[in-house]
Formats: sequence, C-alpha cells, structure tokens
Amino acid sequence: MAGGLVLLTLVTGCEPTDGSVYVPGSYTVRESGVRLRSGPAACNDTPGTGNCPDVLAGLEPGDNLYPVCQSKGQLVGRNAWWVYVDAPGGNRGWVASWYLTCPTNRLPEVDDCTADEFD
Repeated sequence: MAGGLVLLTLVTGCEPTDGSVYVPGSYTVRESGVRLRSGPAACNDTPGTGNCPDVLAGLEPGDNLYPVCQSKGQLVGRNAWWVYVDAPGGNRGWVASWYLTCPTNRLPEVDDCTADEFD
C-alpha cells in the first residue's frame, strides 16, 4: 500500500470485555455474586455446582482472578470449562469460565489441570 498507514492490533485472546483495566495474567467476573467453589475430590475431577458444594467467596466485577489451570466440567450457559484460580483473600477454588470477562470458552495460554495442582 503505497503512502498508506497500516495499523495492526495485537490480540492476546482475552482482554476484558467490560471496560475494566487489563492486569496481565488475570481475569475478572462480569457480574456480581459469582461463586468461588471448592469441594471433595470429585470437584477437582469434574468441577460444577453439585461436585463443588462449598462456596468460598462471592466474587465481584473488578476482583482479579489468577488462573492456575482449567478443566471441563458442568455446563454453565454455553460453556463447560471451569477455571481453578487464585482469588482475593488468599482463596483458591473453581469458577465457571462462563462468568469471566473473556470472550472464549477455554482460556488461551492456561494449562489443563492435573493432580499436581491440588496437592
């Protein structure tokens, strides 16, 4: 393109969709009252509301969540991926990816969970 200016936008896969400030390596939830969950071994095998009955915290938009890993579990909305995160207050637990400010189901550049994450 002679004499023209070409602008390129780098997309990393999951910039916030709610206008919040992007903190590299973190996400937030897109609505109030999203539950951070935990539970017995079945929770880590197949995360979901039934397998992860313990509610560790209610999450709010703007709370930074740092993914440890992710796994398929109970379908929430149109998304079966759940993310194991470090959350505010020193909590670590599961949140349905459906509620994150990421426009994809499976988070890019976040590994699948293995037993090592839960020791």
